Formats: sequence, structure tokens, C-alpha cells
Amino acid sequence: MKWLVIVVFAGFSAQGEKDMYVFTNPTFDTQVQCQADITDPQVIPVLVNKVIQDNGYRKIERVLCMKDTDLKELIQSLQKEKGVAL
Repeated sequence: MKWLVIVVFAGFSAQGEKDMYVFTNPTFDTQVQCQADITDPQVIPVLVNKVIQDNGYRKIERVLCMKDTDLKELIQSLQKEKGVAL
């Protein structure tokens, strides 16, 4: 199990959903390590630049740490609600 950095964008997509950006690199062994990274003033610009590079300028609602297993469960749950097969 690894911890991932998740960026939740402000507002809703055209389908009425929240857009997210998931950092798959770096990953962390603990929530404490992840939280320390996303609050480190030297790391924040690196994360922001990567999000802008991949998504353009978008308002961010929150940045959080989540276990990879919890993220997979969330995605599976959302896909089942919409009737989408994995």
C-alpha cells in the first residue's frame, strides 16, 4: 500500500463531476510522509508546475493524501454507479 497525492479541482466538469489529478510519482509509505511533502514550501512549486503542465491553469479546491487502495475502490465505486465496466 502506498500513499498518493490527489489534487481536486474547483468546480465541476460538464458531466457534473469533480475532476482530479493523481500523482503516481512520488508515492509515500505513510500518510505523515505524504502530508509533509504537500506542505513543504520547497515541494509545492514542483507539484503546482506539474499540475499546470498537464492540465493548464485551473483552480484547485484541495490537495490531499490517499491510499492507493482507497483510490482504486473510489474509482470502482464511481464506475459501478455509471455502469462502466473496468
